[in-house]
Amino acid sequence: MNSSRNMTRHYHAQELLTTPSSIFGALIADIQRARETIDMEYYIFANDRTGRLFANLLRRKSRQGIRVRLIVDGYGSRSMTRDMRLGMANDGVELNRHSILSHSRFHRKMAVIDRQVAHIGGVNIADRYVVGDSLGQWHDAQLRIADDSVGTISRLFDYDYMVSEGLNCEVPMAYRRGEVELFWSELHGGRAMPELLNHTICSAHRSLTLVTPYFMPPQSVIEQLSEAKKRGVRVMVVLPERCDVWILDDIIHGRIREAVRQGVDVRLSRGSFVHAKMALVDSRCVVLGSANLDSRSINLNREIMVLTTNRGVIAAAQRFTNQLLQHTTPPSPRDMHSVIPQFVGRMFEGLL
Repeated sequence: MNSSRNMTRHYHAQELLTTPSSIFGALIADIQRARETIDMEYYIFANDRTGRLFANLLRRKSRQGIRVRLIVDGYGSRSMTRDMRLGMANDGVELNRHSILSHSRFHRKMAVIDRQVAHIGGVNIADRYVVGDSLGQWHDAQLRIADDSVGTISRLFDYDYMVSEGLNCEVPMAYRRGEVELFWSELHGGRAMPELLNHTICSAHRSLTLVTPYFMPPQSVIEQLSEAKKRGVRVMVVLPERCDVWILDDIIHGRIREAVRQGVDVRLSRGSFVHAKMALVDSRCVVLGSANLDSRSINLNREIMVLTTNRGVIAAAQRFTNQLLQHTTPPSPRDMHSVIPQFVGRMFEGLL
């Protein structure tokens, strides 16, 4: 993850990053440039080479007098050792870990530097996002933002930090201005994610491309996708052929089968793992962030999504999806075959 190029690169107010080198290079460069504050919140902060690299970078910046705050989810970041946490704490990093026993998880992935620059997407702090794993290279996307919306993202982090300390506080107000609209799970009485998904599907007139690692939506969402197709929308769902949580494969196979029966064009990425969470609507807007297309992200977890009409981001999202599609095929009968009973699958879906 050599960031020397990124440190002198000029970024736009919004830029979609879709390669490990650009994603981590930009994040590292912004952290290195920090002069006052570094706020980071991740579902997974692993005890591996990438995790230790970022832990050491945060410790170094804290020793320089920068205020560093880090929120991690206890379940997602369960590999983070006590020594790793103590090392950061001893160097002044303010680390809060959300309870591993909580049914609702801190699933947001975001960083805010000096309250001027924000990074939001699907990428966690772990080796698999850099070099891949047994499933192949991981494909993800992250939006770097340097506009007025960063102030609201920073306030959302402040809210999460207080919640992670067990304090009661008001949810930040919604943000919609210019090219950007922000959504997080707690808005609209906790209905923000299902409302955003409903709006995304219903607002498509010509085409809708959904990219997700876990295709486990409620049946009602599959029916919405079918209705969109009936009104003339080209509906496509792009996801990996195998899941990184093996027990979820059967559940996903069942959902794929239902979607194909409803006429949805499903494409499976072969030899790699698609982890991006993105929707491209009519080539006029992009929705991306941390939420998967599953019931947990829609209804339970703390998520953040960004809707943007920025032309550069839309063009980058189109290039990204086109590159993914080069290595996809429609599902075979084997890809739609389920072994475990449906009710068992739904039980595990709610737990994992």
